Amino acid sequence: MAEVSLELLQGMVQRVLDMLAQQSATLDSHGRRLTTIDNHLAALDAETISLVQRQVDPMNERIARIERRLELVDAG
Repeated sequence: MAEVSLELLQGMVQRVLDMLAQQSATLDSHGRRLTTIDNHLAALDAETISLVQRQVDPMNERIARIERRLELVDAG
């Protein structure tokens, strides 16, 4: 059986620490990317809501005019 030396153990531990550091850096990178994507989706949602609101507002005004013409509501 091969003899285990302190140098061999140190080398193995160092490789594990290096892999852990690399995985940590990758995880940090993914976290930043997810935050960016989340921010873009939030902005997209706000833009979509704004677009829909701009389309609905004229329709609401038109319905109100039609209701007044048909005397379905008070003119005041």
